[in-house]
Amino acid sequence: MYRSSLALVLSASCAFASAQNCGVAGKALGADGKPMHAAVVRLTNLDTRQSNLSATDANADFRVSGGGGGQYRLDLLSPPTRVTGSLIPTRSVVGMTEGFSCRGGDERQDVHAQVD
Repeated sequence: MYRSSLALVLSASCAFASAQNCGVAGKALGADGKPMHAAVVRLTNLDTRQSNLSATDANADFRVSGGGGGQYRLDLLSPPTRVTGSLIPTRSVVGMTEGFSCRGGDERQDVHAQVD
């Protein structure tokens, strides 16, 4: 009896948590307004600072999942470049969205590069 009650409570809490996940889809656009293929988009929860990454497809579309609801921001990252004196490729933020609320479910946000 105890095990079945515990299983019911755990499955209900997992179902609730998955219903609260924030999913964001959109398009990555360059400073010239053209689609950015194979770009990297980072979704950051502004409350917890947790981030998830996604790459754009051939149409510059992306889809990235975050944690629970809250305030989020999308960052558009540059292609990897090697810094002089380092062998580690690095990326820079070339564009970002304003903060937006995500209460679970799917959101639509496009992100634009602000520099070339």
